[in-house]
Amino acid sequence: MIYGLSVETILTGALVFLRISAILYALPFFGDEPIPAQVRVLIGVALAFGLQSRVPAGWITSIPTDMVPFTILVVKEISIGLFVGFIGRLAFDGILMAASLVGYQMGFGTADLMYPGLNTQVSAFTAMHRGVMMLIFLTLNLHYIYLDGIIKTFELIPAGGAIPSKALMPLIIQTTSGIFRVALQLSAPVLVALIFANSALGLAARTVPQLNVFTMSFPVGFFVGMSIYIACLPFFPEWTTHHFALSQELIVKTIQGLAP
Repeated sequence: MIYGLSVETILTGALVFLRISAILYALPFFGDEPIPAQVRVLIGVALAFGLQSRVPAGWITSIPTDMVPFTILVVKEISIGLFVGFIGRLAFDGILMAASLVGYQMGFGTADLMYPGLNTQVSAFTAMHRGVMMLIFLTLNLHYIYLDGIIKTFELIPAGGAIPSKALMPLIIQTTSGIFRVALQLSAPVLVALIFANSALGLAARTVPQLNVFTMSFPVGFFVGMSIYIACLPFFPEWTTHHFALSQELIVKTIQGLAP
């Protein structure tokens, strides 16, 4: 007994913490690099304590006493968490891809900046769009989707008992390919407007060859793209709610595909 807790209780809590922390590490915002490691650990500990009552009594039947079996169990728990978190992150990847497509067409590709949350270079428009979508995501309390997914993992997948089914691979392919569908859906209004704007500039260049169309394309593309983007902002909350509702269904199906 340690502080009134048995060794089995402490080890069970540690396994719960590892699975939750692995899921948070793979998710956007919670797992972004600017979030200090101490904050991630505290969030994982808080969720482990808060969700302890939601963990089924038979979630783990016996805890290995030897070092090697327990290490294998830890690796399995971390793998389950990373896999589920990766599926949840794909919902944001489609949104970022849409912003990258629009930003490149608007001319922002000539001035990339370092975005610490993604640990890569992105355009200023992509960084702004990600911030806007993250604010909408948190304002609508859609982060509860991931909390529900964490609870589902404990209800359906026992400790170290993930067994991938045959239907899991087609589901992963469908989820990954959905990134392109989401990117086209979100970027279509601005892309179509930019196509018409570039066509008009091409027509003007043929009509008045003295015009420097290349120089004019940057301010015109920026003005047209931002105008359509601002006009579409009121529709983003409804679209985001529908998008993450579908993402929640995919997360649940993924967890069911891992369940024994």
